[in-house]
Amino acid sequence: MTRGWVITADRVWEQSSAEQALTNLRQTLLHTRELEAKFGFELFDADGTEIELSRAVTLDLREIGRIRAVTDAQELERLIGLYRGDLLEGLDAVGEGFDQWLSMERTRIEDQFAAQATEAALRIGGRGGRAALQRLAERLPFSDVVGRATIQLYLAEGDAAGARSALTAYRGRLMRGLGEEPPAEISDLLDGGGHARPAEPRSKDSPRRPDLNVEQKPAFVPRVVLLPPLQEHKNGLPRHLAPALVEDVTIGLSRLRSVSVIAPHTAWQLDPFSALDEVRSHQIDYAVESRVAQDVTGSLSLAVRLVRSSSREIVWADKYAFNPAVAAARYWDFTGGIARALADSIETAELARERTERDPDAYGHYLNGRYNLRTFDLPKVRRGRNSLRRAREIEPEQATIESALARTYVIEWVLRSGADKSLLDRAKLHAERAVAIDPTDGTAYRELGRVALFDRDLDQSLKHMKMAAELAPHHADLLADYADTLVHDSNFGAAEQKIDEAIRLNPVPPDEYLWTLGGIHFFRGRFEEALNALHQMRNQDPALRLMAAAAAMGGRMDLARRYRTRALELQPDFSVARWASRMPQRDPADVDFYVEALRQAGFK
Repeated sequence: MTRGWVITADRVWEQSSAEQALTNLRQTLLHTRELEAKFGFELFDADGTEIELSRAVTLDLREIGRIRAVTDAQELERLIGLYRGDLLEGLDAVGEGFDQWLSMERTRIEDQFAAQATEAALRIGGRGGRAALQRLAERLPFSDVVGRATIQLYLAEGDAAGARSALTAYRGRLMRGLGEEPPAEISDLLDGGGHARPAEPRSKDSPRRPDLNVEQKPAFVPRVVLLPPLQEHKNGLPRHLAPALVEDVTIGLSRLRSVSVIAPHTAWQLDPFSALDEVRSHQIDYAVESRVAQDVTGSLSLAVRLVRSSSREIVWADKYAFNPAVAAARYWDFTGGIARALADSIETAELARERTERDPDAYGHYLNGRYNLRTFDLPKVRRGRNSLRRAREIEPEQATIESALARTYVIEWVLRSGADKSLLDRAKLHAERAVAIDPTDGTAYRELGRVALFDRDLDQSLKHMKMAAELAPHHADLLADYADTLVHDSNFGAAEQKIDEAIRLNPVPPDEYLWTLGGIHFFRGRFEEALNALHQMRNQDPALRLMAAAAAMGGRMDLARRYRTRALELQPDFSVARWASRMPQRDPADVDFYVEALRQAGFK
């Protein structure tokens, strides 16, 4: 009996033993099959690995999930009418674990419904939008999201009297039902003349659930970019070694909480000869410039300087002998120098705890391995894995090597469309070993999170990604992966916040970021914005199906057919049903929404 069956049995019959719970599940399915045969319907799709409701079953939740894309006022009102209260209303006291899960699902579904319905109402606007918001207020009378959206719609139409009336009605519902005033950020949408004004943060002492849409001003953290090194020599040092060293230093510094490091992908887009002007335009506080030079004797050196971008002041500079034999030592000089120059208190304890001696040969292989993981190209990923294995043979107790090995298997699993489950098993082994060696390695938890996601264990994936982000709060690639995980968790608001953080750290984002951002826009019904993000990808091939789906839902059928044709040329055996069965997604309505979009685009 597989893990999916075990989770289902444990959740429904949590007070029974594991064996009895599985027996109950088998008996329930057997009895259901008898009823299906007798009355001619199909309720469950179940095999040896998965169990889910049949897609032939009409569910109100699936129908409501279509609300994010609706553009017709009457259809929006119909879908709002399908929401009749809490999930499984009246079902309580089943068991502690089940009750907790049900409570969380009720909150999640209500929040998602309110957000998507108000977005649709604001998008439609006019009389239809106002009527929809009135229906929403009947369904969710105490919702801050609905109250705010109603006021915003009137303000957008220049109707100050309508906005004031909406606020009065919302205040009356709260006072009658909860004995509370509206939150300050909603009341303050209107000044004395009925004009909009900026919202203020809600008091943290309020007993009601905080509004997650209120942006909090982050504390100042200096931003630094490590520019690609200039290399004057032609012989004596592999060309990848210095850039890979700088990239590894960037990742190391991203573990610090007192400095925000711009991701290497953006750094590599900058011209090191004229980068400072562009650095200032991205509001980056410091730039690290480096140069590898070769003197007449053939000796190599790495010159490094830290420059304050606003004034071009050189804050710190140093020069080191540089060759493969001393690369490991240079890593610590380089990292420590930058840290000391930024601030005396830049978490030197973190750097000291992370520091370990590295074998020069092992480190050279490690850098070569990381260099080959910079693109999603299967032959390069495998070459990188071979280099990392050589590094591991020389130095078997390095968490960074284990994390990078785990990454190679995760990337290969993605590139091969999940064809080989053993790749995830191997990735998990390496990531777990990295955590055992160094429990502060955020990238190891990132790989554990990706493995759990692709293994369809969303709760465990989120747990690992949260830990990863706490350990490496300014690691842009990690935050982007966290955003993608939140997309699969159907938490699109939080996902958008994370991908925005990643793009702030990586202002010239790689394709994976744009792919995730396009997916967020798609699931939130912003089809043109989804296409705009996806069109910026340098290699659009991995996202062609999403582009076709977004184009179809946006009514651009010629464009959808063009993307579908290109996608099927790359993967002629693609099947919507097979793809949907593998898609890890918290809310089945999101899968149905994507399936409907793909079918509209012409996929079978």
